[in-house]
Amino acid sequence: MEERRKYVRVNEKAQISYVVIPVVRSKQDITSDISQGGIRFFVHSFIPNGSHLRVRITFSRANITIEATVMLAWIAKVSNGDKYEVGVKFIDISPKAADHLTNYIRTFVKTKANLDYSSA
Repeated sequence: MEERRKYVRVNEKAQISYVVIPVVRSKQDITSDISQGGIRFFVHSFIPNGSHLRVRITFSRANITIEATVMLAWIAKVSNGDKYEVGVKFIDISPKAADHLTNYIRTFVKTKANLDYSSA
């Protein structure tokens, strides 16, 4: 099966806080995965497609936090529970935050490759 993704996506359990714009209230959760193009995570209430969110992601392993504005690309109700899984894409991220994210993903991929190789 051919990979259709534009960016490498890594499984990452980073803390994420977000607000739907216009701001109603801030919420927090954990990411499922992240790429240079977007993030997948869970939310506890429905958010309409196309909504803009302001996110703050903390990568504890690297001791970095990035902030960005994202747009909800898709949302799906989780079959067991009251959560929704969402996919968002970055629409406004500073060059510095983008560099941090790119470097973090590259390091994650290299580390994972080394772990996979050493376990073979």
